[in-house]
Amino acid sequence: MGKPRVFDQLRTTLKSMNSMRPQGNPLAVDFGVSALRVLKVSSGNPATIESAAQLNTPDDLLDNPAKRILFQFDALPKLIKSGKLTGLRASCVIPTQQISCKHLQIAPVPGVSMNELAGGQMCDRLGCEPGALLVRSIEVGPSRQNNKQEVICFGASKLFIGRMMDAIKRAKLEPVGIHNTFETLRQVIPHDPKESGASLLIDLGSGCTIVMILNKGQMVFARTIDHGALSFDQAICRQFRCTIMEARAMRERIKEIAAVTADVQQSANPHPSMDDPDISEPIEILIDEIMMCLRYHRASMPDIQIERAYFVGGMAGHKTISEHLARVLNLETQVVDPMSTLARSGRVPVSGVDLKKSQPGWATTVGCALCPTDL
Repeated sequence: MGKPRVFDQLRTTLKSMNSMRPQGNPLAVDFGVSALRVLKVSSGNPATIESAAQLNTPDDLLDNPAKRILFQFDALPKLIKSGKLTGLRASCVIPTQQISCKHLQIAPVPGVSMNELAGGQMCDRLGCEPGALLVRSIEVGPSRQNNKQEVICFGASKLFIGRMMDAIKRAKLEPVGIHNTFETLRQVIPHDPKESGASLLIDLGSGCTIVMILNKGQMVFARTIDHGALSFDQAICRQFRCTIMEARAMRERIKEIAAVTADVQQSANPHPSMDDPDISEPIEILIDEIMMCLRYHRASMPDIQIERAYFVGGMAGHKTISEHLARVLNLETQVVDPMSTLARSGRVPVSGVDLKKSQPGWATTVGCALCPTDL
C-alpha cells in the first residue's frame, strides 16, 4: 500500500508550521464523480461565499475512477485560476469511492484506543498491511447484542491520500485539512437541539448514495450504497442504446415513476408517461438498499426514531425522483441547498456553476469549507 510514514511525517511537519499559517479559511477542494469543485468562504456566521468554481467530468471518465481522478488532479490549477480563487491553503475531501465505511462491534482493550482497535480490524477485513490506512472512527454506544462497542469506522489508503496531497501542492497550495464525505455532510444538515427524534440524510450522488442517521447532531449510522445517478443513466443507455449525455438528459426530463414494488403501489403512479424512460429497476434497487439501512438502525437502536429526512447530492435536485423517495419513506423531507445557507456580498466570482439555481450537489464541498482544519 506504499510508504505510510510519508503521510505521518507530512502531517507532523504541517502541525509544526501552524503558527506560520496566514489567516482566513482555506479553499475547499472536492474531487467528486460528476465534477471537481472548489469553494472559498470567509469566516462568519453565516460564512460568506467569496468564489466558487466547477469543472464537470467528461462523460467517458464518469465510470473510470482512476482516469477521472488523474484528470482532476491535472485540472485543479487551471480551475483555481479560472474561478479567481485566492488563498495559499486548502482542505480537501477524500472521494467516497476511496473510503471504506463499516460498522464494527469491538471489545474494549485496556490501554488501547478504540480508534487503534478499529484500525486493526479494518486492515484485517480489507486484507491490507497494518498502518496502510488512515482510520477515523466514531463510537456509537454499547451493542444491544453483546458487551462490545458499536463503532462506525472510516478507512482510506494513506498512499492515495499522499497522492491527493501532492496534487494540492502542485496547485501551489498548502494542504491543511483532509476530510471524508461523511464528516463534511454532517456540517450542512440543519440541527435544532430542541427537535426530538433522529434525522435521516441521503446524499443522492452521481457514483453512489450515502445514507446517514444523526441523533442530536451525532452520527449513529453511516453506509455507502454503490448505486447513484450514473446507475440510472446506464439503465437508460441500455434501453435506448444512447450516450450517457443523452441518457442524463432523458432522466432529467422524467415526470413520473412507475410503481416498482407492492410497498410502493399506493404511493406512485403505476403508469409512467410514454415519453419517460423506465427507471423502475434502478429506483427499486436504491429503495431496497435504503430500507435495509433503516432496518439495521431499527434493530440496533429501537429507541431512536427517525422523524425527518434531508436530501442532498446532484440527483436530489430531480424533483420527480426526490418526491418519489419522500413518499416511500413516509417522512417529512427537505432538499437541502447548502449554497443558500451561505451569505453573499456583492458579485461572487464563479466559473462553471450558476449560483442563481439550487445546488444540492455542492453539499460535500460546502461541508468541507465549514470543517475545521485537522493537519
